[in-house]
Amino acid sequence: MEDFAPLIRQEMKQFAVRYFKDEKLLYYANLFMERKFTEPMKFGPLTVLHYRLFGGTSPEAACRAGASVELFILASDILDDLQDQDAPHQPWSQAPLPIALHLATVLMTLSQQAMTECGLDSGTVLPVIDMMNKQLLIAANGQMADLGNLAADEASYIDIVRNKSAALLVLACMTGVMLTGREWHAGVAEYAEQLGIAAQIENDRRDLLRWDEKNDFLQRKKTLLTLFLLEDLGEGDSWVADYYAGKFNESDVLGMQAEFEQLCERSGTMLYGSAMFSLYFNRFQELLGGIPETAGKIDEIMAIVSGKIANAGIPQ
Repeated sequence: MEDFAPLIRQEMKQFAVRYFKDEKLLYYANLFMERKFTEPMKFGPLTVLHYRLFGGTSPEAACRAGASVELFILASDILDDLQDQDAPHQPWSQAPLPIALHLATVLMTLSQQAMTECGLDSGTVLPVIDMMNKQLLIAANGQMADLGNLAADEASYIDIVRNKSAALLVLACMTGVMLTGREWHAGVAEYAEQLGIAAQIENDRRDLLRWDEKNDFLQRKKTLLTLFLLEDLGEGDSWVADYYAGKFNESDVLGMQAEFEQLCERSGTMLYGSAMFSLYFNRFQELLGGIPETAGKIDEIMAIVSGKIANAGIPQ
């Protein structure tokens, strides 16, 4: 399968050079983009792939649309990390806060400009921009609920994920579809949403056991897995509930990593996470196979989602 990421990265940098005339603005834009380029690129390539699967024929339009999507994702990542304050090693966390916020703002604007310059007629592009804005507003609501740590049970957490991270996957896939001149495709939206939920659950599994600033337990985040864990704690595990209740500081539990990992295993939390991931991922596969344009394309889509294509030649 063709790797779309290099061309998308090239378009992103070209748009920055074209519009960022201030030397410091361009410096930080390149710094932040280069950091992002060390990670697997997923959203933009999904846009390009869907454009091709649904009959798009303009390579330039596809790559510029992919760049538009990735510029927004970068801006979103910057804001997310600044809000959560859990990524101190990222360059935007180390840059002066006013500069980091300014870059996130102008990258969002550059994203919109890139879409308007994708090379297709306004009758095709304007509905896509309208769709993107609506998905971003959905994601903004999900992000606000996430910042408030408002999940109370499985249903409310899935609803937050559907409105936050899953909405961005829908945006990426639907951008490619609608740039071919088609209208909103409910089937694509549904399988992208299921994939987005599955991906977030897998992230939850990863972040539960890593013992650093990204650990959901240390951050007292309410995720699908931590909510499950808190439901039925034994008497000897009450320290976990006490920590969530604010009775202990982070320094009080930092030495409890081994005990916490053992608790996650014997409580069935990790098994539960695996089962829930499979539930949503299997549904994604089922829906994907029911659409003529995407049936049989699971390997191509998963190569992007898993990073197997985007990782090529990039040091990790």
